[in-house]
Amino acid sequence: MIKLMKPYKIAPGRAKRYQAHYNVPALETLIVPLREFGDEVSCDIRWESGDQLHLLENKIFVSKNLVPLNPLIDSQLHEIWQHYYDKK
Repeated sequence: MIKLMKPYKIAPGRAKRYQAHYNVPALETLIVPLREFGDEVSCDIRWESGDQLHLLENKIFVSKNLVPLNPLIDSQLHEIWQHYYDKK
């Protein structure tokens, strides 16, 4: 089950498809689900390239194609999530 406003990444087996569809570096993107629509979720996509931070809003993903971020392995993406979404 997807948790809204939590950090995810694209499942490795689906990265190529989403990379082509949204023109993003799929394995290096933070995915944050914002709204749920049955089996799909509307998400923000964030990634860094060089000094620049990119954002795509309201992009649709099939829930099963997202996996929770591991803060130890994906520390850079987790820091982006903390900065923009984590409301402590």
